Amino acid sequence: MSNPNETESLPSPGLLLSRDLLFTSKITGTARELGHRVLVAGNTALASEMIGQWHPKVVFVDLSAGELVSLPALAAYRAQTGPEATFIAFGSHVDTDALAVAKAAGCDPVLPRSRFTTELVELIKQYFG
Repeated sequence: MSNPNETESLPSPGLLLSRDLLFTSKITGTARELGHRVLVAGNTALASEMIGQWHPKVVFVDLSAGELVSLPALAAYRAQTGPEATFIAFGSHVDTDALAVAKAAGCDPVLPRSRFTTELVELIKQYFG
C-alpha cells in the first residue's frame, strides 16, 4: 500500500505545456534519462491542476500549443507557481509574435525550437539542479 504523503517526498517534476506528441516524447524521455520527471499538460485546466498539485520548478512552454500558452494562460500559470519557477519557452524562429508573448509573460529563456532541441540536455541539468 502506498503512503499518501509519498508524493511530498518526491522531487518536484517539471511540467511541459504542449500538444505535440513527438516533441513531448523527446522532452520527457530526455528528462527521464537524466533522472528527472516532466509531466505533460495539453489543456489549461489540466495545466492549472498540475501546477497546484506538483509545484513544478521548471515549466517548458511549447509556443505552438495555442490557447494553452496564450498570454492570459501564461500569466495565470506564473501567478500560480510564484517567482521561484522557471518558464522556458520555445517556438518557431519565424513566429516572432509568439516569442514576444512568451517574453512578456515572463518566460526566460525564450528560444527558437532548434536551439531548444540542441540545448535540451543542458537546460534540464541547469534548471533541475
